[in-house]
Amino acid sequence: MKQNKPKAPSTSLKTTIFSDCPDSFFEEKKNDFLAAVYAHNASRAEIIYELISKTAEKKADGLGETDEKYLRQIQVAFKQFKPFLLAHCSNKILDTYQKLQSIIRKNVREQSAHPGVVAYDNWRTSLHLLPWQEKLLFTNAITFQMTSGCSNYCRRCNEWALPKIRSHFSKDATKTILKKLTTSGNTNLALYGASDPLDWADGSNDIGDILSGLDAPPAFSLLTKIPRGKEALLKTLLKMNINLSVSQTDRNRKRIHALEAQINKIIPKQHASKELLIPAGLDEDFISVKPSITDGYGTEITPEGACIIIPTFTSGLHPFGHKKLSVTRETPFFPVKKIGRQALLVDYFKPLEVIGQEKKPFFLSKLLDVQVENILLDNGSDALTPPGMRSLREYFSIFEDTPRRQRKKMIPSVMRHLKKEFLPDEYGTLDADKKQLYGKKLAAHLEFCNRSVVAESKRCALSFFLAAVACFVERHPVKTGIIAFLLGEEITLLQKKYSSPAAQHPLVSQFFYSQTNPWELFRFYATALLIGRHEKSISDFTTACPSKYDALADRFVPVISQS
Repeated sequence: MKQNKPKAPSTSLKTTIFSDCPDSFFEEKKNDFLAAVYAHNASRAEIIYELISKTAEKKADGLGETDEKYLRQIQVAFKQFKPFLLAHCSNKILDTYQKLQSIIRKNVREQSAHPGVVAYDNWRTSLHLLPWQEKLLFTNAITFQMTSGCSNYCRRCNEWALPKIRSHFSKDATKTILKKLTTSGNTNLALYGASDPLDWADGSNDIGDILSGLDAPPAFSLLTKIPRGKEALLKTLLKMNINLSVSQTDRNRKRIHALEAQINKIIPKQHASKELLIPAGLDEDFISVKPSITDGYGTEITPEGACIIIPTFTSGLHPFGHKKLSVTRETPFFPVKKIGRQALLVDYFKPLEVIGQEKKPFFLSKLLDVQVENILLDNGSDALTPPGMRSLREYFSIFEDTPRRQRKKMIPSVMRHLKKEFLPDEYGTLDADKKQLYGKKLAAHLEFCNRSVVAESKRCALSFFLAAVACFVERHPVKTGIIAFLLGEEITLLQKKYSSPAAQHPLVSQFFYSQTNPWELFRFYATALLIGRHEKSISDFTTACPSKYDALADRFVPVISQS
């Protein structure tokens, strides 16, 4: 499919998206390489691949955990597209592949031979966070990864964990971090990550010694695959009644069953059947979009530093099934921690609820880049969204008349719910702020039962999403190319259906024409931006209808001009 260069959107579009922190060098080059291959630009792919290899070779102090993960993803992509690359590149590209493999193997040998020990003061100094940032890092942590590298090295690892232990937090650092997590009120966190917690050791100390030495019983969960030789440690943890579960795979299934027979006890399990396994890690095919692997919003602590975790659909763009945003001194806010069921209830296509320096939750006015990527990759397929998670296609259905009438019928129950939430006593005893909030929430529900308000909200939602996509396309040409490739079949079908002469109506009238499907039309215009089409129509529409997200009403509303 021919891909034209997108035109710059109007100024009004440029204010609709919140800019993420920049990608790391190797993540950026992984995307460059994939985009070149997807576009069948073999010469560019070879140039990028050579640059990746030379840069990796110059890392005199060794490759970090994140760097090596991206290099391994690049190598998997090379093998995926090897026939094309060998047929259209010079003979040197195979040498480059072998050279990069040697660099990775050398990194494994050198780092695993002498694993680094990360002291807390060094880790904290390296992050160089402000006090409020450090507090929120611990408060909103969903994962504490105590080691870098994993003795299991499962080929289906969602985290692309590196083979063999490379580094680990010291005993004092581990105890300090666990204490800070506890004192910050964080009691719902996994001791896991791109490692196995049973692999952690510092001298003669293991994870059992750490957890038994805490001032209070540990309130964290522990997920393990039970590395070989760690069966006795697992028995110790079970006797301590540690909240743990085993991630079961074909590789450890027999060992787990044998261990259960020895202790005459069933061990709690996750991923206990093949049906629950999501192909990821080294099984990623880089040509399709799969469900999200990650089920939590929050932060992650690792020996290498810290990052913010945002769930994503799994693809060549995000093989981890989530996006990692590095936590630095410039980090302006942290997402409100949500895991499990809470995370599934998050509408990923709305501005995120976050906490900043004022330590009060608020909703962003913009979308993160990664959220726009999710919006584009969500083609509405039920296979992409697990039970409990609402897709954008499902969200569009709230603008139909049947749901509107249903909301009208629910007014009495909504009033009862709001009274229970805000009026535990008498209305007259309620403070002014709560009275105002109660009134606004009730008014918001009543308004959204009105046909004209629903129509306006639909128009505003469409404007908000399309403006965000237009801005993303302008700023991220490489990622735009990747997404266009992944959605190639859908784009072709939509262009064929809605680019016919009969479908040529002004964009606004199309969205409200009785015979059109608003969801399909949104997908048509959103994906059209990926291939450089209909920019003017979209710009005219979004400029005429500037929109924002109203968190209190939980819907998109017009931006009221101040003039």
